[in-house]
Amino acid sequence: MSFSLEARIEAAAFPMKKQCCRRAFIQGILLFGAEFCDNEISLYVDSEAIAEICSHYIKEQFGREVFPEKIGNKGVLLLQFVSKSAAEFLKNSISAIDSVKLIKCGECAAAFIRGAFVGGGTVSEPLKKDYHLELKSRIKTEYLDILEVFEDSGFEFKVSARLGKSSVYTKNSGTVGDFLFFIGANNQAFAFMNAKIAHEIKNDINRRTNCETSNIARSTSAAAKHLAAIKFLSERGRLSELGPELEYTATMRLKYPEMSLVQLGQAMTPAVSKSGLYHRLEKICSYSDNLKFKEE
Repeated sequence: MSFSLEARIEAAAFPMKKQCCRRAFIQGILLFGAEFCDNEISLYVDSEAIAEICSHYIKEQFGREVFPEKIGNKGVLLLQFVSKSAAEFLKNSISAIDSVKLIKCGECAAAFIRGAFVGGGTVSEPLKKDYHLELKSRIKTEYLDILEVFEDSGFEFKVSARLGKSSVYTKNSGTVGDFLFFIGANNQAFAFMNAKIAHEIKNDINRRTNCETSNIARSTSAAAKHLAAIKFLSERGRLSELGPELEYTATMRLKYPEMSLVQLGQAMTPAVSKSGLYHRLEKICSYSDNLKFKEE
C-alpha cells in the first residue's frame, strides 16, 4: 500500500461529531472524486475502507444506499447513486464554491479539505527527493474559490494545468507535513516528518563529507606541488639561494612530507602559523617556477 493511499485512508477514518462537518467532508470527496450526469453521481475510490466510509456518509447525508462495484483490475471501486442535492452541489461548484453554505462551523473547513484529499489527493513518498502534494478534481471546477478555503486555513497552494486538467498543489515540505496533521492523517504526518528529518540529516552529512573530501584533495594537490618544487631545487643544489628562512622551511617540508601544514608549522622552531607556512611554500614554488623558465 502506498504512502498516499495510507494517508487518505487515515484521513477518511477521522471522527467528526457534527453533522455539518460530515456533510462538508462528503461534499469535498464528491467534488474531487466524482463525476455526474443529470442527477446520477459516480464516485471513484481506490480502497475498500474508503468505499465503506463513503457509503456510510452518502446514506447519512443523501439517503441513498450504495454498494461499491469493482472497475477493472487496478483496485478502483465505483459508487453510483442518484441525488438531486448532490448533483446541484457539483453543478454549482463548477463556477464557484458557496463558502457560506459549505463552512458552517470552525471545523467544517478542515472537514471539507479532508474530504477533498480523500476524493482526489495524492502525496509523494516521504523518502523521495522532491516533495509533492496535489489535489485534482474529476470535473472542471473553480479552483480559486477552493484556494480561498485553503488559504483561510493557513495553506498556500498553487494551481497547475496539465493536459487540459487543472489541480492544486504544493511542493513545500513544511506545508505537506502541516496539511497531513490538519486533515487528521497524524500517523502519516509523523512518518513524513521523520523521513524528512532523516533526509535532511543525510544531505547534511553528504555536504560535509563532500566538503571535507574537497579540502583534502586541495591540500594533497598543494602539498604535491610544494614537494615537487623543493625537490627540483634540491636536485640542482639551489636551496641555499632561498635564504635561511625559506631554506629551513624547504628542509622541514622534505623531512616531514606526511604532516599537514598545521602540524609542520608547530614542529618548526620558532613555530609558524598555517597561513605563514603556506605563504613561504608558495614563495619557494615561485622561485622554482622562475628557475624552470630560465632553464627552458
